[in-house]
Amino acid sequence: MPKSPRLCLTAQFPDLIAQAGVSQRGFARRAGVSFSTIMGLLHPELHPGRRGGMQRRTAWLIAATYADIVGIDATHAFRLLIAELRDPLKASPLAASTDETVQLS
Repeated sequence: MPKSPRLCLTAQFPDLIAQAGVSQRGFARRAGVSFSTIMGLLHPELHPGRRGGMQRRTAWLIAATYADIVGIDATHAFRLLIAELRDPLKASPLAASTDETVQLS
């Protein structure tokens, strides 16, 4: 059985949250996700104790919260904020849209 793909935040995440008029701390609180989780996902190099990407449940909490804030569909928000890494060893921790990532539908 193949390994599950690694989920991570896209490089656009900080700007999209800021454009929505919410601080990252406020966004985390509203999503029911700890601020340290958001920071760990944004800056994995500063959190060496963390392993892997994020849980699918966390990704959907983030997407649903963003969708609620900006008034879009949660699936569209997921595509904007979350990337699925095909090969986590080759990809950067904060994913941009490259050949190494595939946006989820």
